[in-house]
Amino acid sequence: LKHWRACGCRRWSDPFVAAMDSHRVGRRGSVGPVLTLAGATAALATFWPQAWSVFPAARTLHRPGVQLRTSRMPRHAGGPESFITGPRSDVFIKCVEEYDPENSEEFWAGPPSQGFMALNDCVNHYHTHPEWMIWPVPGFKRDQKICAMWSLSTGMFQDINKCLRSDNEDGLRRLAPFMSEMRNVLKFKVDTVCKPNGRLCKPFTGKALRGLDVPQKDLKAIADKYKVGTVFTWPAFTSCQYGETDKPEEPEDPEDNFDEKQDQRDPLWPFDGNLNFEIQCNLDITKMGLKEVYAPVRISRFLGDSNEVLFPPHTKFKVVGEKPVEKVKDGDDGPEREVYTKMLEVVDLPAPWSEQKSRK
Repeated sequence: LKHWRACGCRRWSDPFVAAMDSHRVGRRGSVGPVLTLAGATAALATFWPQAWSVFPAARTLHRPGVQLRTSRMPRHAGGPESFITGPRSDVFIKCVEEYDPENSEEFWAGPPSQGFMALNDCVNHYHTHPEWMIWPVPGFKRDQKICAMWSLSTGMFQDINKCLRSDNEDGLRRLAPFMSEMRNVLKFKVDTVCKPNGRLCKPFTGKALRGLDVPQKDLKAIADKYKVGTVFTWPAFTSCQYGETDKPEEPEDPEDNFDEKQDQRDPLWPFDGNLNFEIQCNLDITKMGLKEVYAPVRISRFLGDSNEVLFPPHTKFKVVGEKPVEKVKDGDDGPEREVYTKMLEVVDLPAPWSEQKSRK
């Protein structure tokens, strides 16, 4: 109990953490490993259900069907766009659309999983420093912090998107609190956009690029799924990039709309994948007949050095064209590979579920 308190444990599940960390206390003495083993055994025997529920990575080792962090995927890796999806799944509706942080049951690992993790428990698995647990009130500073946590290379965004693409209910229940925060960054009240009583930024409009590296053996089959005229959605957050050789000058008044200068940028950076998407987004959310909408946002609005554009899950795209297949050689002696480019247009944006479910 003394060691438990010394380690700052606050929950009944934390003795497991303390026991597994006790090697730091007894590392220099021969008793340390014995204490670690004894402490871990006692904690497991006494608090196993609770400890089991706060260690997603540990549970992954025992449940092959749940893979949150065992095989991370690069942001632009082939896979997410390999499968054209349709309407929201029941799991997505239950764990994402209907999630309410103010009225959700405490998480229980099960099986089956029940309830939802608290925000701090969800985040602590990726961002362990106590300062990450200090949350500003809703507004620009909170959005800025959420975008920073999303952009850091901790594996969080990979795990979130992996769970969304695979419809992993256990993972979605664990990550729902942060997904809710991230979706709030992309949420706009239509009648207050760029008004004093609303957000001072507006949704991204313009041209963005997403480049994927798909295994050559699967490339043609996957590219052929994106035929001209096909309308589809991707279930995960979609990270894109926009061209920016020369940054526009920052306005003297910080309340000026920085988005107005986005059209002054140079064309997109060269493609680096073998399946590329040029995405044109020109939707005017004020003409969609919605009260609220999830829309793409330029992360540079919150993190100045970022050239990322983030599209919300279940944005609807239409394939409007394609470029001739290119033959690209990696270096003078490198193998030749094919590169496909598809032209997409954003034709619809998702709304909060209370409004979305009544749409045709």
